[in-house]
Amino acid sequence: MVKLSIFLTRRADLTHDEFVDYWATKHTPMIASVPGEEVPVRRYVQLMPTGDEIAGITTSSYDGVAELWVDGIADATSWFTSEAYTTTIAVDEERFLDRSKTRFLYATEELVFD
Repeated sequence: MVKLSIFLTRRADLTHDEFVDYWATKHTPMIASVPGEEVPVRRYVQLMPTGDEIAGITTSSYDGVAELWVDGIADATSWFTSEAYTTTIAVDEERFLDRSKTRFLYATEELVFD
């Protein structure tokens, strides 16, 4: 299984709260409405920053992180090149994301402790 961590930055004309509201209430239901057979994604999680800081530790400037689990990179490729993604989801992303600042990390998980 491959986990994609997608680091998101809001459009400059949106506040962080506007970004979170749009992502959670408009964009996410759109993703959830794509038929299961078109979505090779096993799990989808949103990470919202708490705004907390620890002295001496640099805090990320991202507005959120989307995590997607897929069986392999081919399934991720299928999702990001699918008609549902390219004609609907990606178009909607333009409404709240600065896509030029989106960054991807493709990884596998190694459980250290639970």
